[in-house]
Amino acid sequence: INQLGIEVFTAHWEFIYGANTVREYFGDRERAGLFKGDFVAHNVYDATWGDPVFKPYTIRNVGGMRVGVIGQAFPYVPISHPHRFVEGLTFGIQEEKMQKLIDELRGPQKADLVVLLSHNGFSVDMKLAGRVKGLDVILGGHTHDAIPKALEVGGTLVLQSGAHGKFLSRLDLDVAG
Repeated sequence: INQLGIEVFTAHWEFIYGANTVREYFGDRERAGLFKGDFVAHNVYDATWGDPVFKPYTIRNVGGMRVGVIGQAFPYVPISHPHRFVEGLTFGIQEEKMQKLIDELRGPQKADLVVLLSHNGFSVDMKLAGRVKGLDVILGGHTHDAIPKALEVGGTLVLQSGAHGKFLSRLDLDVAG
């Protein structure tokens, strides 16, 4: 993943290696991992204390703009993986917490653009786009839909790029105001 030059990453199947290995490879809120980019997953919490395990978002400077990227790990990891891989962690969609992060990015963090890097699946992304406010783009995964043109839902562009490297999406944005 480092050799590919990936800059921001969120998770799903990485948890088959266990939560401790995910922390070793990608880091957590306290320390960096082997991945050279930013690993973001706002919806993974310590089941005992309720604390977020990973950084919820990152801010990247792109084309002179501040782009906030929120990570959304697959919300149903505890269902899709054996419990021992994610023991002590909770996931979920966490819509209200996401809205607070969007508001934080739009407000004090002064993000010009807010992106959700999602592993929700296409139908969840479409519904979420209509429910949260202030989200500009959802770059989604999980259901492997190849969406050749971004779909707009309430001012949010929703895009997926298929699966297994078959497609590469490019999204050029003209941002003003």
